[in-house]
Amino acid sequence: MYDECGLMIVKEDYCCEHWEPDDGALVPMKECWCCKWSNFRLENINGGTENLSVCNYEGNRKEVVNR
Repeated sequence: MYDECGLMIVKEDYCCEHWEPDDGALVPMKECWCCKWSNFRLENINGGTENLSVCNYEGNRKEVVNR
């Protein structure tokens, strides 16, 4: 699933091959919650019903076709 900018929407426990630890994570578990490419603390997607974020890694971006 992608947002309107083509960024992949990820759950906190998802992890891909581009994972890199976030410098601010206390315990760098290998999941999106602790990855430097996402930031669950800045914005909550879907009105707070789930812990979702977007992956900012360019390799995971989907090309968006402008209409």
